[in-house]
Amino acid sequence: MLTHLTLINFALAEHLAIDIDKGFNVLTGETGAGKSLLLDALSACLGERTDTNYVRYGSDKADVTASFSYQDSSPEALWLKEHELDDESREIHLRRVIFATGRSKAWINGRPSSLSELKEIGRLLVQLYSQHSQQQLLEPPYPRRWIDLYSNFYAPAQDVRQAYNAWQKSIRQHQAALDAQATRKQRIDTLELQLEELSDVVQIDYQEIEQEFDRLSHHEAIMQDCVYSLNGLDEAEQNINQEIGSIIRRLESHAGRSELLAQIHTSLLNAQSEIEDATSSLRHFMDRQSFDPERMEELNASLEIFHRLARKYRTQPELLKQEFETWQAELEQLHQLEDPETLAEQVNLSHEAFLAAAQHLDQIRREAAIPLAKQLTDQVKQLALPEAFFEFKFEALDEPSSEGLSNIQLLFTANKGMPAQPLAKVASGGELSRIALVMQVMNAEKTEAEVLVFDEIDVGISGGTAEIVGRLLGDLGQHVQILCITHQAQVAAQADQHLLVQKRQTDPASSTIYELDEDLRIQELARMTGGVEISETTLQHARQLRQLKFQHA
Repeated sequence: MLTHLTLINFALAEHLAIDIDKGFNVLTGETGAGKSLLLDALSACLGERTDTNYVRYGSDKADVTASFSYQDSSPEALWLKEHELDDESREIHLRRVIFATGRSKAWINGRPSSLSELKEIGRLLVQLYSQHSQQQLLEPPYPRRWIDLYSNFYAPAQDVRQAYNAWQKSIRQHQAALDAQATRKQRIDTLELQLEELSDVVQIDYQEIEQEFDRLSHHEAIMQDCVYSLNGLDEAEQNINQEIGSIIRRLESHAGRSELLAQIHTSLLNAQSEIEDATSSLRHFMDRQSFDPERMEELNASLEIFHRLARKYRTQPELLKQEFETWQAELEQLHQLEDPETLAEQVNLSHEAFLAAAQHLDQIRREAAIPLAKQLTDQVKQLALPEAFFEFKFEALDEPSSEGLSNIQLLFTANKGMPAQPLAKVASGGELSRIALVMQVMNAEKTEAEVLVFDEIDVGISGGTAEIVGRLLGDLGQHVQILCITHQAQVAAQADQHLLVQKRQTDPASSTIYELDEDLRIQELARMTGGVEISETTLQHARQLRQLKFQHA
């Protein structure tokens, strides 16, 4: 339940703090006073889009907070627990700060949150109905959605969508197998030939044989340089090993006299050890080397094969093994392709599963449509449409869809003896607004949200019809919290709490909202019915409207 709203520098509100009661709450005020202020602020807290117009003139930011109470087992309680945002207070605080630069920030129970998170929790808390909702009635999917929502057919409708998607997926898989079947045999033959041609070559390491061939090609130069190096290191009359040994002996006698000379002596000892190891390795390398013309010819032949195949398959010689592995994997996949006949059977099975789910959904929709149309007829008749009649028309679709087997139309007539026709063809604007109002109230009875917001949905009605609308909302307010903007005194008179919005000509202008006591409620109802000049007659009428509220209760 919405318990409190705080608005700071939000549009016309400089600083407002409003407590909201349970039950049926109305907001009234003169045109331009800012009646939508609370709803705009609430929408901002629920993650809806905002703009810089919400920031009060002369301010750098607007700050709004909405507080809600909740029960332990409610959907919002589970959501908070899942997101680790619950606390012992059993309260939800949604805060939104909108900056004059256009960006905004959001918090849930004091923790920075994203707008998507605000929207998630907002959908669990509040359901909004606007005066433009009647346009939804004219959209083709609306009757189907309305039946599903009111009759709680979400689960079977979801089953149908999933079964339809599974059926379509199996059709695509079958078609892909058929397409692949046409070229599969030819591609398998090609891959097998390619793999056979490379099977021996990929057993050889190209880089190793290329390096060995290069070494044999430069054998004479390598040996000449090795002999020269070995001579300089160890075999010449004045070689490096002898010279470094002499240097080490000369420094050794002075190592104890200087720490730095000791370090140099140690480094030279290490270098001597490294040079001796290198000399030994060089001798070992030279002993193992021999020039083999036959081996060189063999390597050259292998390299020619690599280069020929690389040109043939338009790749680099060292990448032939990678190509071989790629072809091998493709061949395995082609061998594992499902048989089109097996997939065709899967298409049939998934189609049967879809038809079973869709037929069940179609049947329960048809069964629910009859009493639902009667209930809608009875409710609308009260709104100055005594001859109203509704029925749902089911027409089989040419092709089944993810929404079922039938197109559903809402048919209506307001005149006795006239056949019901599609709503969009025969309903006037006034009739449409009343029908939309009843359908929204009926839907609201089924929603899980604990707060319902009605934004001037009573436009186009007056008199006794408005009084009945007020009673409908008042009855609904016994089960959920309602926040309603209205211009109708008959609707406002039925409310449990009456909030008045007034504009003050400060600089800049500002709006204030406050709760009315019973005497002030009579004054406001009189203004709504009688205009600027309030007479005793309008006051008496206002008192009578309030008495009707208590008599109905």
